[in-house]
Amino acid sequence: MSAIFESSTHMIWTLDREYKLVSFNNNQVRWLRDNYDLRPYVGMPLLAGNMVSSEEYNSFWKGKIDLCFAGETLKFETLFVNKKGFEHWREVFLNPIKDEKDVVIEVSCIAHDITDQKEAEENLRQSLKEKEVLLKEVHHRVKNNLQVISSILNLQSSYVKDKKSLDLLLESQNRIKSMAFVHESLYQTKDFSNIKFSTYVENICSNLVHSYSNPDNPPTLEMNLDSIQLNLDIAIPCGLIINELISNALKYAFKGIEKGKLVVTVKLVGDCIRIEISDNGNGLPPDIDFRNTDSLGLQLVVTLVEQINGKIELETKKGTKFTIEFVPPRINH
Repeated sequence: MSAIFESSTHMIWTLDREYKLVSFNNNQVRWLRDNYDLRPYVGMPLLAGNMVSSEEYNSFWKGKIDLCFAGETLKFETLFVNKKGFEHWREVFLNPIKDEKDVVIEVSCIAHDITDQKEAEENLRQSLKEKEVLLKEVHHRVKNNLQVISSILNLQSSYVKDKKSLDLLLESQNRIKSMAFVHESLYQTKDFSNIKFSTYVENICSNLVHSYSNPDNPPTLEMNLDSIQLNLDIAIPCGLIINELISNALKYAFKGIEKGKLVVTVKLVGDCIRIEISDNGNGLPPDIDFRNTDSLGLQLVVTLVEQINGKIELETKKGTKFTIEFVPPRINH
């Protein structure tokens, strides 16, 4: 028993019901000497005299020991300040020692110093916090730079009289805004691996309706959005896809329509995400092949759907409805 006691790298001691030392190993002797300038002896009171760092710490230990005498086995971490003012962390295990009548007569205490581990954890936390701040700043600056580009295009448009050129500038401006919304979302969140996709889609839709709609007769916008988290690599192409399909609908679908309606749906279906953009407008020309068209917007949509390994379908029975389905690398919801 003595060999086990002394061969352990842990501090080991036992206490009786009066909180006095019954036994202890050399590691515990060294710990008491280094931290309290004490030489332990059998019968030495643990919760009195020079062993008391503070009343709070004393009460903490007494509560733990009392629980162990009540039959509980405990594991906990404790921070204490030694006589020299230095802080130390220990991981402690308390176990009841029972007699032949199953009555707890002593408490076995085993502890080891985890100060270095705690310091390493704290350093890691601080390092992660610093990186989060830096990453926030990166997203903030990217968002600001994209907004500057958007403002330049807006300023440039005031000097352009050709309608086709103006439309191209507006389309480019809205594509840039859709990317800026992602970085704005990431700047405002604590999780830089994912963004709340529903909020992102809402921002895109609101911006496009404001940009393209006739203020005297705007279409009704209905959004059915599941709460889905997407990472940056998937969110940006999805945002651009939605940007192109909604802007096309707002520009062309509702000419001559008394009351237009645009429905945007994002649903989680099993492992897939399904995006539906539909309207009650005039529909695409019957002879158009959206996968092979001169429209830059539709070309971009098809390319981006391929980029996310998705599939896209078109329905034109009543208005226009695009359905995109894809399986993201990871879904949090």
